[in-house]
Amino acid sequence: MERWVTENEQRLVAEIEKLRAENAELRAQVAELLARLNKDSSNSSKPPSTDPPWHVKKKPSHVPTGRKPGGQPGHKPHNRALLEPTAGEVYDCVLEHCPHCQSVVDESNIVAGKESLHQVVEVVSQPLVRNHYLPLYKCGKCGEKFRPDLPQGVTPTVAGPRLQAIVTMLIAQCHLSRVDVKEAISQMFGVELSVGAIHEVTERAAIGVKPAVEEVAQALIAAATKHCDETGWRHCNKRAWLWVVSNPKLGAYFHIDARRNREAFLKLLPELHGIIHTDRWCVYDIIDALLHQLCHAHLRRDMQALVDLKGSGGELGTAFLAASDAMFKVWHRFKAEEIDRAQLQIDMLPVQAEWRRLAELATVHEHKKVKALGKDLLKQWDSLWPFVRHDDAEPTNNQAERTVRPGVLLRKTNGGTRCDVGAEFVSRLQSVIATAKCQGVRLVDWLTGMFEALWRPVPLPRLFAPHSG
Repeated sequence: MERWVTENEQRLVAEIEKLRAENAELRAQVAELLARLNKDSSNSSKPPSTDPPWHVKKKPSHVPTGRKPGGQPGHKPHNRALLEPTAGEVYDCVLEHCPHCQSVVDESNIVAGKESLHQVVEVVSQPLVRNHYLPLYKCGKCGEKFRPDLPQGVTPTVAGPRLQAIVTMLIAQCHLSRVDVKEAISQMFGVELSVGAIHEVTERAAIGVKPAVEEVAQALIAAATKHCDETGWRHCNKRAWLWVVSNPKLGAYFHIDARRNREAFLKLLPELHGIIHTDRWCVYDIIDALLHQLCHAHLRRDMQALVDLKGSGGELGTAFLAASDAMFKVWHRFKAEEIDRAQLQIDMLPVQAEWRRLAELATVHEHKKVKALGKDLLKQWDSLWPFVRHDDAEPTNNQAERTVRPGVLLRKTNGGTRCDVGAEFVSRLQSVIATAKCQGVRLVDWLTGMFEALWRPVPLPRLFAPHSG
């Protein structure tokens, strides 16, 4: 009997241990699934557009002041620049009686120097149509029939350079489909263009801007600082990637590639010199650690993910965020010119010491996510701080994030590209748009000059100054 009890107890103990192990494994799986379910733009690399409309940020980006939205008293005014009036379109508004007491008033009652100007701007959408008659000749000797060539500089298409520039802008910058562009041109200008003609405009645009885009790409390679990023794309019904390298003083260069590997990155940036800002995607590890600036905004998402774990992992995540806040506080003082770079480096020393202490604590934590973050921070330690030492370096990669955003919107509205020519149009025109914005170039004028250069013996207009960046 005693032997039976003993054997039964042993079986029960073994069964309890087995159930405990299964319970622990199931709890771990549930925690992992809940972490996946709770992922959003604040604790992962998911874009903000994937957050539901009712999403509430875990930490407000600023403390509410209680003031009404809009311009505050004392803010710098932003007035619209006045245009020169059209000939004969200047009107004087005069009164004959005082609106308060009905007394007679005349020019002697006008207070000199206190007049105000109300300007009304109207757009005249009447198209300029040029007819070029080409008579048909018949040779009296051989009997062959022929017509004269178009004069030099006349486009062989129905759309002139300015109209082609507007079509290109509506597609590349405003993200309209070709059908929508057809309707917009018809409504605004009374000009009927076929979808095929609009597609031909995009093909010519991709060819015409190529020299300027190649010049921008070479300038970015030589720039002292640059920001790189990539986002998902769809090309020929297959997964692809839209890569970008940008400089806030110069512009941007886009490239569409089927891969998201080091080979694709080196196509974007063949020479890895200067300070290069990126996120922590592994393909960027080929950059020299002392010249590789990792994005601290991305790191904050990982820290927030630790906070969401609760428990000791959450406490360590909270400490990491506090250390990140301290780092950004010193950086913002430097950007506000309250301290110089030498003082920035001194004030950053205790911040760096706290970061290292927390990273070392994380490497021995029991949770795998906490441990992984700690090991990753120590492994890429030198790439966390180039912004402390180098001019024009930033602690975040927001420059590239903002630059690639129009490409994301274009993908959402147009669904990607279906041929290589379409990919060239998207990548090259996005490069032109971003660069023109940085350089203060009026895009429609530059595109008009570009289309004129396709048919006339005139040089391609300059997109950026050689000394930029």
